[in-house]
Amino acid sequence: MSFLSTGRGVAIRRGAATGHGAPALRNVFAFLIAALCLGFAATPSVAADAQATVDLNTATAEQLEALPGIGEVKAAAILAVRAERGGFKSVEELESVRGIGPALLGKLRGRVKVGPPRGGQTRKVATK
Repeated sequence: MSFLSTGRGVAIRRGAATGHGAPALRNVFAFLIAALCLGFAATPSVAADAQATVDLNTATAEQLEALPGIGEVKAAAILAVRAERGGFKSVEELESVRGIGPALLGKLRGRVKVGPPRGGQTRKVATK
């Protein structure tokens, strides 16, 4: 450490008043920023999975369970309704699945879609 003398018996540590101690602090912040950037860059699949839309007519139980508010039981119920009807015609049909109401459907909107049924299945139509 070096000190500057004012000539009146007062010593000032060099760098304390002139801002030269700031590079060490800047290095800490640079390290933290770099660590955050690398952390986010190392997990691109998490961000991609969160944004991917799930096709209700082809999704597996695991893909359905990745959706917010859908656990093992609701995923199984969705698959059962899909099998019973031969597929979904619209996203709104999710409300017919036990445990899925307007609030959960609102959370799922934008994360799910309805494509053609798997394997060229035809949709069963109830007749009276």
